[in-house]
Amino acid sequence: MTSSLRLLALLIAATSMLSAADPVVTRTFYVSGVECGSCVYMVQQSIGETKGVEDVQVVQIIDNYAQVTFNPKRVSDHQIAQAVREAIPLHGTPYLATLRVKMPDYAKHKTAVDKLFAGWKGSVTLVPSLEVKDEFVIHFEPLKADSKKAEPQGWSLAAFTEAMKGLGVGFTLVQEG
Repeated sequence: MTSSLRLLALLIAATSMLSAADPVVTRTFYVSGVECGSCVYMVQQSIGETKGVEDVQVVQIIDNYAQVTFNPKRVSDHQIAQAVREAIPLHGTPYLATLRVKMPDYAKHKTAVDKLFAGWKGSVTLVPSLEVKDEFVIHFEPLKADSKKAEPQGWSLAAFTEAMKGLGVGFTLVQEG
């Protein structure tokens, strides 16, 4: 085999290994308490140091948010929200992360969805948006993580998605960008 063919085979093998790597997702976490550029830096630094996070960009506008790219097999949504909570608050108010979902059929499935979230009491709560019809905010409670466990801990959007499929309830995640 010529060296160029060996190199081509090696490149093909490397490409297939990359495509088989763990998938990453990019998610918008809305962050309260961000008041200045230094707040942006503190939140971005805290999220960026979280194992499993590949990229983070915190934006300060009317609705402050963090666009986080991460490997859900290494870190959960709850752990990212906890990293936001653990960022040093520069103005006395802790930073808090939330997710936003739209559920147009919530009224038809209210009892089942509320029961689902009752099972997650102590992890997350679901609150209707006051500004947008059929939009809900998922608030994260402080995470009680086990430092000896390497896998993702706490609540995850993947678990929520599976549970909602089981209930037959559709939803969309609100994303920026």
